[in-house]
Amino acid sequence: MNTRVLNHQGRRALFMALLTMSVSAMATDLSLFDEIPLHNRADISQTGADLFAAVYQRGNNAATVSQAGSSHDARLSQRGYGNQADLIQQGTGQQADITQLGWENLAVVAQYGFGNIVTIDQNGSFNTASIEQLGQYNVAEIAQYGIGNYAEISQRGTAQGVSVSQFGAGMYVSIQQWD
Repeated sequence: MNTRVLNHQGRRALFMALLTMSVSAMATDLSLFDEIPLHNRADISQTGADLFAAVYQRGNNAATVSQAGSSHDARLSQRGYGNQADLIQQGTGQQADITQLGWENLAVVAQYGFGNIVTIDQNGSFNTASIEQLGQYNVAEIAQYGIGNYAEISQRGTAQGVSVSQFGAGMYVSIQQWD
């Protein structure tokens, strides 16, 4: 079990020390943080084997990653102010890549099963993206460019794929793929 929670004030030395300790200990789970300046928060909880989580933050943002199982990969990048990303990965081989640029964007991802893939790209303000995957080999992508857009995707089953792009303001989409 590897559980790490880190709230710090953007000191690169601390980041490098954690990286060095993780690599030198030959840990099978790896959490990387890069938070500058003050007021960023990244909470990572890992239980299992071969887990990877990387959080890159600039501005005033918050991220939560919870991984249980094996072979998960989570990459979160936040630049701006008030962005929030919450990610749960359970099972085996889940992948998630979340990028938030702007103000007050929200991304929520829950992955359960095997080999599911999520990509969220938010560039703007007050956008909300939510993806739930239960099953195996599902792929979901959300791209939001603008203000006040909302997208939610629910996938339950095997080998389903969907891509949503929102350009503008005030758009709403809800997609359910179930087999």
